[in-house]
Amino acid sequence: MDIKEQIKNPTNARHRLYEAIRALTIDEKNFEEVAVTFGYKVSTLKGLYQKVRDEKIDLFPIVERKPRQGKMSQDLIERVYELRNKNQSAKDITEMLKKDGHIFSQKTIERTLNRSGFSKLNRRTNKELGITKEKLLISQKSMAIDFPSLEKFQIDCPIAGIFFFIPYLIELELLDVLKRCRLPASSVIGAEEACLSMLLLKLIGNERLSHIKVYDREPALGLFAGLSVLPKPTYMSTYSCRFSEEDVNELQSAIVTRLKNKYPADYNSGIINLDFHSIPHFGEESVMEKVWCGARNKAMKGANTVFAHDSKSNAIMYTRADILRSEEADEVLKFVDYWKKINGKLDETLVFDCKFTNYTVLDQLASEGIKFITLRKRNKSLLEETGKIPEKDWIKMSLPIPKRKHNKVTVCSQEVRLKGCDNTLRQIIIKDHGRANPTFVITNTPELSLKEVLLVYAKRWHIENKIAELVSFFNLNALSSPMVIRIHFDIVWTLIADTLYHAFAHDLRRFENQLAPSIFRKFINMPGKIHYDGQDFTLKIRKRSCTPVLLGVEKLREPIVVPWWGNRKLKIEWTA
Repeated sequence: MDIKEQIKNPTNARHRLYEAIRALTIDEKNFEEVAVTFGYKVSTLKGLYQKVRDEKIDLFPIVERKPRQGKMSQDLIERVYELRNKNQSAKDITEMLKKDGHIFSQKTIERTLNRSGFSKLNRRTNKELGITKEKLLISQKSMAIDFPSLEKFQIDCPIAGIFFFIPYLIELELLDVLKRCRLPASSVIGAEEACLSMLLLKLIGNERLSHIKVYDREPALGLFAGLSVLPKPTYMSTYSCRFSEEDVNELQSAIVTRLKNKYPADYNSGIINLDFHSIPHFGEESVMEKVWCGARNKAMKGANTVFAHDSKSNAIMYTRADILRSEEADEVLKFVDYWKKINGKLDETLVFDCKFTNYTVLDQLASEGIKFITLRKRNKSLLEETGKIPEKDWIKMSLPIPKRKHNKVTVCSQEVRLKGCDNTLRQIIIKDHGRANPTFVITNTPELSLKEVLLVYAKRWHIENKIAELVSFFNLNALSSPMVIRIHFDIVWTLIADTLYHAFAHDLRRFENQLAPSIFRKFINMPGKIHYDGQDFTLKIRKRSCTPVLLGVEKLREPIVVPWWGNRKLKIEWTA
């Protein structure tokens, strides 16, 4: 190597700049001459010179060298051999050693393995690598956690607020109810764990059971149900197929009975609203019959479901699914039998629209002393008879409904006997209420005044709002399968999840009347960390704007003893 020639002809930018500055300062040459010699523009050279003088450019920077990793010890070599025996590739071994603080290149690992006679691994399939076709990691198998042998850990939880429902589940004694119902279980997942997983998905407003792969790799959510991770979509979608219709009805009756005993104030308003909701099915080969879908304003294949709810508390008290058109009229009688079994009697007034049942069933309800308020279908002759009523029989009335545009109406009350009926009913005709034709209200509640009857029926829209909430948050807007039992099983868990939100909202000061979507957004959907110290669990959540409200919930202040965690405690801590 000609060192003199190499110094005269710099090959990199740093050396070239040094020689140019040296020529300007030591050799005292002018800018034009030096710029030509070293290939600079005069303006560029002047700028560089100024930066060197202002110490903005260091001609002799100190290059910090990272400490080199020492030779691999015999213990690490043994560790490499152990990982290769578990079919780990050189790349995988490199990453694992790096996590333990031992930094070696992949080439070093490969040379170590080659010197010991290990051959390269054969190309592995996606399944062997734990990757799906969509390049998603295959989650580990879901199984019940063995709490006595559980080691210490710390994990992140994407929806930490879900654990706020645990004291309410304990208070409700839901697991005792599930055990009494003798629900089916698999070889590795018990009935209680499967049902808690289903409830968890409802509480977080998951769109479809087939979409739970978003959460089935989250051990923190699995812990909620006492599992290592949540079950896979296939298990959750097929679990309900193991239930008969009688099993689902028994489960609903047992849970509603428990809810009524625990929260009696939510079931004693004296008014029960009933309504149908049609859930469309979009399968190409659907075996469902066509039903009218009001949200889409057309008839579609799907399932008719019926809901009954308390007018004051909005608590859902009854659901049933897959109701054929030929069975719709008798649904009110099935609800009467159901509520009598739970409550022992039915003193409440049932409120429903004119399409809910027929005159024959209304006559049967009147004969049994079941109070109801409904509408009568209008026809030409009925309108003509109304036009003949003398003006003196009409009464002006003001309804105390603040947001109602037409709250001053004209009414007429009379006794009628509907076609084919033996009982005389009370008919209230309403006009001047903002509609072209009069409205006909039919009832057998003589103890209620005209104004009370009209006010009760005017609040029937509460159940329509409730169903709208169930559709938007609990996703009752389409069927994931034409299997009819799945529909009923799904809406029973919707009933339970909705009740838990209702109970939780009652404990949130100034948020008592908030709906489930709002409660989830403000108080549930927040990240956190779960620590296990070998004995108990601690849920750590950073303070938020809603924290003062949550600190006012008495159930969340003290450690919670969780029965399905082997009676281990859960403590909630708020961090800065």
